Amino acid sequence: MFPILPGQANTLAGVLGDLRTNHFHGGLDIRTQQREGLTVHAAADGYVYRVAVQGTGYGNVIYLRHPNGMTTVYGHLQKFSDSLAAYVRQQQYKKKDFYVDLYPEPNQIAFKKGQAIGLSGNTGGSAGPHLHFEIRDSKDNHLNPLYFNFREIKDTTPPAFWNLALRPTTIDSRVNAQYDRMVFKPVKQKDGSYRIVQPIKATGEVGIELQAYDYMTGTGFRYGLHCIEIKMDGREIFTYNMEKFPSRAFRDYNNLIDYRTDQESGARFYRCYTPDGNDFELYKTDDYSGKLQLRDTLRHEVVIKIYDAFENSSILRFTIEGEKNTPIVQRESETAFNGYLNSELNENVLKITATGVGSSAPFATFFTDRRRVQKDPAYYVNNSAVFLTDLREFLPDSVQVGQKTLPLHYKEVIAPGLPDVYSTTDLAIRFDTTSLFDTLYLATRQSFQSLTINEPTIPLRHYVDVKFTPQGKVIPRERTGVYRYNGSGYSYIGGNWLGDALAFRIRELGSFMVRTDTIPPKVNLVEHSKKRIRAYISDDMSGIDQFRATVNGEWVLLNYEYKNRYLWSEKLDENADFAGELALEVTDRAGNSTILRVEIAEPAPKPAPRKRRR
Repeated sequence: MFPILPGQANTLAGVLGDLRTNHFHGGLDIRTQQREGLTVHAAADGYVYRVAVQGTGYGNVIYLRHPNGMTTVYGHLQKFSDSLAAYVRQQQYKKKDFYVDLYPEPNQIAFKKGQAIGLSGNTGGSAGPHLHFEIRDSKDNHLNPLYFNFREIKDTTPPAFWNLALRPTTIDSRVNAQYDRMVFKPVKQKDGSYRIVQPIKATGEVGIELQAYDYMTGTGFRYGLHCIEIKMDGREIFTYNMEKFPSRAFRDYNNLIDYRTDQESGARFYRCYTPDGNDFELYKTDDYSGKLQLRDTLRHEVVIKIYDAFENSSILRFTIEGEKNTPIVQRESETAFNGYLNSELNENVLKITATGVGSSAPFATFFTDRRRVQKDPAYYVNNSAVFLTDLREFLPDSVQVGQKTLPLHYKEVIAPGLPDVYSTTDLAIRFDTTSLFDTLYLATRQSFQSLTINEPTIPLRHYVDVKFTPQGKVIPRERTGVYRYNGSGYSYIGGNWLGDALAFRIRELGSFMVRTDTIPPKVNLVEHSKKRIRAYISDDMSGIDQFRATVNGEWVLLNYEYKNRYLWSEKLDENADFAGELALEVTDRAGNSTILRVEIAEPAPKPAPRKRRR
């Protein structure tokens, strides 16, 4: 049964497969009238297989295991039911920790279908009040809950196309005569279908990337697509179906979208072809991994159809004309090149753009440890010459065009699926069998106390271990760690000192800085009475790591809402008063602590009511 207001019409803020940061959304986000405290019902008979209190993620979350082997998940809860809340509170006091991840004995805490298991809330990583609801099978695959015929949800609104991108996928491929990802805007027609009105020409192997959203009747939210089907000249070349996906594959999302575009602009495009390094089972493709094959000069019709879970659909048509790569037209001017050089890596192909070319016959010289390799332009565009090279042939450390040299910093080729270590006197980067989706052309730069590893636009599948020796004196070491630059500031990574080197783990590439944090957290104690303790806490640099309160030496549970940075007490025995000295310690991730010691205050007496004069 539907877990929120069963039998009443409702709407959703999210569905299975929504494109979220670093993951596909794992279930439904059920709206709760923009408020907390609605009763959450057990969707079926079951027992509490797992219950957790998390600072981020699902916040207060319940996992119910059902007799058919399925599991339902209920996240961002404000409160658990009384019996479950008492169990969780006892375990928190036993472990002396607000954060707990518990696995009760089977049937220790059971619920019948429709029974109240808690109240909806806004805990954890929620951006607003709602219930996150999942259905998983016995193999921990996320199933689409909309397949379970919940009559509370109705939808007659079709999905919509936003943008279409075409990407050359080999060194000889072109889109409109260029080795560039090009974006086209679909135009909605009077009959509801969409078309690309601009002429498109291409040659070689080309991948389609799609930005499209589903919409639902009665809401202004955007949702992920349920199904994508692509045909060229009537032959199906690609299908995507969000019926289920395994929990282990959450991180694979970063390889199935255009990660570079997501990181650079926030726009999320489905890659409608099977990328290298994929072992996800959402796709079915032809023998060419879903990529368009344009080997002639004919006109080809491409049809893309998108669906939601209610079978509402939209269709996009466009024509793409094959063309041969045109011969390079040499420029007549003899002016030596002294413009600008830029580099861009797309899978195995390195593109060098020389802007401001005036030479009649420019060439690029790529430098490696053992040789020099010269390349003629692949083509000209506007006032630029474009040079292409396949990094599987050689790995350059720099490139020169005319009087300009561009450092490239490539050091080593790291293959996916194999353990590998790149090592110098002051840097070691260790990859395990699960670190990479695809071949990484490792590029590193070091400067004083900073380190750059490739670009943040290249996704990692799992962790990479780094050991970096910064230059200069670092004082105090125990308050010094690694921070990653995130575009607008720095986020704490941490690390451990091994001699003069800092060892740390990363799941994103990019730029890292060794920084020292000696400023302790801030604590604003707003109440310390016999009945309750309340405070706001914050930290300006490394972030809050832990907090701890005792009254007369006895540990006290403090609940924490990280979005508001708010702490409040919860007694094991609600009838017992706090009395004696309160000690509240808050520690940041760099190890700085703030400790407050105060006596529990008597509540201020209420002023006597004034007598009214007649």
